[in-house]
Amino acid sequence: MSTATDTRPAAALLECQTDRATLTEALSTVAVGVPRRPAVPLLGGVLLESRGGHLTLTTTDIDTVVSVRIPDAVNAPGALLVDHVELSKMLGALVKGSRKREADAMPVTLRATVDGHAVLSLGGYTMPLTAYPVEEFPTLPTVPASMAEADRETFTQQARRVLIARGADATLPIFTSVHVQAAPGALTLAATDRFRLAVAEIPATTAATEDRSVMLPAELLSSVLKHCTGDRVRLGVDAASDWAALSCGDLTVLTRTVDAEFPRYERLFPETTASARADRGALAQATVRATAALEASHYTADRDQAGHHLAVTLHPDGRVSVAPVLAEHAETVTAPEHPAEVGGVAESVRVLFGARYLRDALSSLAGDTVTLRLDSPNRPVVFTATDTPGYRHLIMPVRPTS
Repeated sequence: MSTATDTRPAAALLECQTDRATLTEALSTVAVGVPRRPAVPLLGGVLLESRGGHLTLTTTDIDTVVSVRIPDAVNAPGALLVDHVELSKMLGALVKGSRKREADAMPVTLRATVDGHAVLSLGGYTMPLTAYPVEEFPTLPTVPASMAEADRETFTQQARRVLIARGADATLPIFTSVHVQAAPGALTLAATDRFRLAVAEIPATTAATEDRSVMLPAELLSSVLKHCTGDRVRLGVDAASDWAALSCGDLTVLTRTVDAEFPRYERLFPETTASARADRGALAQATVRATAALEASHYTADRDQAGHHLAVTLHPDGRVSVAPVLAEHAETVTAPEHPAEVGGVAESVRVLFGARYLRDALSSLAGDTVTLRLDSPNRPVVFTATDTPGYRHLIMPVRPTS
């Protein structure tokens, strides 16, 4: 995996102690790095190491490394490699029937024995655990220095918004990745599935004086966000741009970067000729109702969810509506109209969207109002909100069939 020197004290007999809740949470966090079907059994293990009096738990599937530190949990230094699933299940089994608060507070001790086994002590029980040779655990890459750091709450909120636009086709890595660009004073995250694009700019402290970008697996980023609990998020990339690191509090995640070139997306954002500013909640509710009408209608029964379209109509006299699209009965469909600040429109403009895409765009924004900007009904439409600074959500409209 790496040419980094392995300094693990494999021969030392580790003994560590913490409470059950802390150990359970740490195991849940590092589970992100455990392969579902390990090619070899020890890759299903979690490595426990003493580092400066603290306990570090580490898992890897070769492409990803996840580590969590538990402060002041080491009684005797050393290293131990145990089966992750077995340990996790045993922590639940030995307190079964206990109240959660009492179970979480129970002390847990893990120790290595001279014959190479592992022993767990919890709730008056002492149980052996499956252990693997520590020296066979893959040598891990060095964590690269931070290239940027940002406020954790801002980073996680904006990252979740961007992740909405990621694709699901694993054969096209470019659409299942998040583009991360560090520029002086800012981090920019972007994701797309070809039909929509979400971009968020986050204030950041950056080390470099020039732009640097990297592609990260979107599913991994989505999985680790809920485990970020520190005040700051730090991102680093090694010199060859092969490995990227995300650190937050006691969590460190290393992952191989995605070898793909993200689209130059700035050219996709239109020169605005038309715009509408309206109540976000009203449009979101209208979208939900129009989508439900599509699902209830026999005229759309033969379509899958991807074929459900909604029409957003901007009227020059200050109204906007969201209506279900029934192509063969378009003239009979009407929908409630909502007040809006409409500009750049001499006559009504009707834009078609995929129902799910419109719903996701509106839900990704915060605040009372939303603004739509476009230059034509067949060109990308950009959604923004003053209460979601630095975030833009672009959708490619559906071209009318007639």
